[in-house]
Amino acid sequence: MTVPAAGGGEHTPQLGFAQRSYRARQAGLLFGLPMVLAVLYERGDLSWSSWLLWLGPLLHALLWPHLAWWRARQSRDPFRAEGDNLLADHFFGGAWTALMAFNAVPSLLILALMSMDSVAGCGPRLMLRGLLVHAVGVFAGVLLYGFDWQPLSTLVVVAASVPMLLHPIAIGFVTNQALRKLQRQREALETLSRIDALSGLANRGHWEVLVRKEFARYRRYGHTATLVMADLDHFKYINDRYGHAAGDEAIRRFAALLARELRMNDTAGRYGGEEFGILLPDTTGEGAREMMARLRQCLHAEPLIDGHVVTASFGVAELTPMLDTCEAWMRVADQMLYRAKHAGRDRIVLPGPGGGEVDGGPITGEEGMPPHLAVAAARPDVLRQLLTGIDMSETAFALFDPVDRLVLANAAFIEMYCVPAGDLRFADLMRHCYTHRIGPRIETDDIEAWLSAADSKRRSRPWRSFDVDMMDGRILRVEETSFGEGWVLTAIRR
Repeated sequence: MTVPAAGGGEHTPQLGFAQRSYRARQAGLLFGLPMVLAVLYERGDLSWSSWLLWLGPLLHALLWPHLAWWRARQSRDPFRAEGDNLLADHFFGGAWTALMAFNAVPSLLILALMSMDSVAGCGPRLMLRGLLVHAVGVFAGVLLYGFDWQPLSTLVVVAASVPMLLHPIAIGFVTNQALRKLQRQREALETLSRIDALSGLANRGHWEVLVRKEFARYRRYGHTATLVMADLDHFKYINDRYGHAAGDEAIRRFAALLARELRMNDTAGRYGGEEFGILLPDTTGEGAREMMARLRQCLHAEPLIDGHVVTASFGVAELTPMLDTCEAWMRVADQMLYRAKHAGRDRIVLPGPGGGEVDGGPITGEEGMPPHLAVAAARPDVLRQLLTGIDMSETAFALFDPVDRLVLANAAFIEMYCVPAGDLRFADLMRHCYTHRIGPRIETDDIEAWLSAADSKRRSRPWRSFDVDMMDGRILRVEETSFGEGWVLTAIRR
């Protein structure tokens, strides 16, 4: 896209190169003019006709920079126009070389410095073209001024050439300014790539990178850490009733609250929409619960929307040896968040019995240990009877831990799902069934997408019931029940 420039022509983002070259060209030609005039002076012909020889270098030094800048401003492609201007510099430099009778010091300085301008501005290809144009300029100068060979430079010419050495300094200064500007732009882009624009927190990509680094630190040094997934409750209602501007303000205020309440080494990030991730290094699950409890109190005391309390739900997952991948760690935190949302929102939920909390008290029901399991855990004989009954039952039964690893399965489940030997996860089992066309019928062209959809459905509802067609023609009624320490799958033939 271009915009009109003052005095006609058009500006484009490439005009900055021409503007920098304009300043450098002014300085270079003014520094080089004394050495050209010194050579002409030493040739000794001061007649009126010889003064015409002086006119070319004078016009080149005093008028050409402004004409070249005007050409670039008028061009639809200023970058290319400035490249042509650099070639013109070479041509004039070659002509002045012939005019100076090939005086060695100024001729070589002109060639070297103009080549430096070309390669710095447009690269080696333009420099090679510039050398060719320079030779053409020498030939044109010989035709115009005649051939004269006086390569030796006197002390006066050398002294007059000294200011030309300031030209590389000017070029270096301009290059340094451009590099510093580029560095500032790069730093700004890097910041934008890490920071969420609305909340000012780390964006999802950068936050996940930090989570992976913390997971690697745990695997190497054993330092504990906890993840928290937080979600603002009833956010759609907020947007519908108060407008999206109020929803954005709620996100900004919640981000500010996180920045204020978290410690220096904690990292909060906007995971997406109204969902946030919080990384708490060197923090246990119970420590994270206490921190989130204080955060909940702040949400009630300091409404994110004036006149309306906006609560949040929190899913907490402490990093343990059982979580063998970073994805498993994040998944458990996500599962706990879904439990908190399903249990009524405005809650803090951790894996395990008594993992839920609301208004400072434990959540009863799905997040706590069911009474009959508590009795079974206290009395091993009851637990053995329970497990024996499960194993002999015709109802297929399987217990999976929070990272979907198969912990327990009875004979009916092993037979119905054709469970292979070895340690495996639910996804491994389904891939095995899909590949060998055994067990449940999985009608899909993309097993990974199917697994992702199944996982999403399971995490969104702690209990769900559905029918499954088996490859042998049977139809099973399947129920999945999730709890803090994993989930249970039961299936019975209809």
